[in-house]
Amino acid sequence: MIKKPKLELAIIITIITVFVLYGIGTRLIFKGVQQYATEAQSMYGGDAVGALIALVEDESASFESRNSAIWALGQLGSDRALPALGNLNYPTHQEPPYDATAYIVEYGVKKSIRQINGFSTTRWMYRFL
Repeated sequence: MIKKPKLELAIIITIITVFVLYGIGTRLIFKGVQQYATEAQSMYGGDAVGALIALVEDESASFESRNSAIWALGQLGSDRALPALGNLNYPTHQEPPYDATAYIVEYGVKKSIRQINGFSTTRWMYRFL
């Protein structure tokens, strides 16, 4: 049987580990969104959301860039992106593994729309973007 002090210590270590991993994960997500937003702003100007929307709508941009912008818009959670995401054309038949370099990935679009309409545990950090 585990003694009480050891159990309390294990719980504290577990809680600290969860918070550290959450912090590392959110930082990595933030850096990715920040990178895509900065690249879009350098090409299209404006704020992060507007530039990412412009990138998503730019049919001359690579599919990889457009899919990355779709992901970033989902992370940012701005309602302004919903019309652009809803108007995207993508192949009707897609099966995993998805090729984000060859077409707009329907799964990514739908996931971003769900993220915008729902709750996100990381959305708070984008006020610093």
